[in-house]
Amino acid sequence: MDGYLARARAIAEELTALRRSLHRCPELGFDLTQTRDLVSAALSAAGCRDIRALGGGLTARLGRAEGRTLLLRADMDALPMAEESGLPFAAGNGAAHACGHDLHTAMLLGAARLLKEREEALEGRVVLMFQAAEETASGARTMVEEGVLDGVDAALALHVATQRPVGWLNCTRGAKTASFDRFALHIEGKGGHGASPQNNIDPINAGVHLYLALQELVSHECPPDETAVLTIGAFQAGAAGNVIPARARLEGTARAHSRETRALLLRRLGELTEGVCAVFGARGTVEWMAQVPPLWNDPDLTGRMAGYARAVLGEGLVSEEPERLTASEDFSLVAERVPTAYLTIGTGRAEDGYLYGNHHPKVVYDEGVLPLGAAVLARCAEDFLREG
Repeated sequence: MDGYLARARAIAEELTALRRSLHRCPELGFDLTQTRDLVSAALSAAGCRDIRALGGGLTARLGRAEGRTLLLRADMDALPMAEESGLPFAAGNGAAHACGHDLHTAMLLGAARLLKEREEALEGRVVLMFQAAEETASGARTMVEEGVLDGVDAALALHVATQRPVGWLNCTRGAKTASFDRFALHIEGKGGHGASPQNNIDPINAGVHLYLALQELVSHECPPDETAVLTIGAFQAGAAGNVIPARARLEGTARAHSRETRALLLRRLGELTEGVCAVFGARGTVEWMAQVPPLWNDPDLTGRMAGYARAVLGEGLVSEEPERLTASEDFSLVAERVPTAYLTIGTGRAEDGYLYGNHHPKVVYDEGVLPLGAAVLARCAEDFLREG
């Protein structure tokens, strides 16, 4: 058995307790006071001394300055939704770790402990990146702007994958997650009495036609062999049935795996908003609320990480088959700047009782993944630094 895996299994109960403490206190965005305190305390207990607040998150460093530097990242924030898992340690504050960020954080803390125990054997430096505000696609940008990548040669992250065997690891080369562009479409009309529509400019009418026009973007304008998704999730206008409102608002997201298709979607979304609204005498404008590019896994680095992970998990649990996700990930902002491997690790199949996916209020994860993920992160870090 791999030495890191044996050690990780020896501290599995401690990792589970840590994960449950994180799970009980889910926090949102950058407001992670309890979470940061728990992470900082765990890092200190592991012997880490170089712990710093950065960009709403935390960083720590291990190893030595000579040699290369690998960044390991975990996101810490939760979702603004009530948990319905039924777990005895379920959160009750209206937020929920329904995307596994508590698992990511616990696994990276486990890896920190394992690496600290073998720090003298590290032939380079490991930067631990505990990130806030991944769900709002803003935390990675802040940490990058504040220098988390200074001196970093490559980066690695794990994300839990539901409906997969525990410990199954996917190492997709190239495109992995889609871009994420969240937008609001503002329509300015002219409000007035519902009995006199000829005197008004109805933003609802313009909004309905705009909604229908947007549905054609993916099916008629994007290449059929390219992944693209455009979703309108909110349409807000008016407050009374006999009054034509002055304004309407549509809110949605656009996603694509290639930069070219993303650029097409964003350009045409703006053109349609302006043009369709003008047909009905209204004025349409686009507000971009969050934007991150597609995440591209460096092929060479990802292949190397797959090889390192096989020493921990064995051949059968490590897959290099392409698995591209239409979900998004602001770790793509790290991947724009340094070679990156973003790997997904299984947390239980439906036939084993794990029925729900990420972002579902009833999602439950097999905590047996915790020592496996910790060992994978630690093994990948040591081997990457040794091979140079």
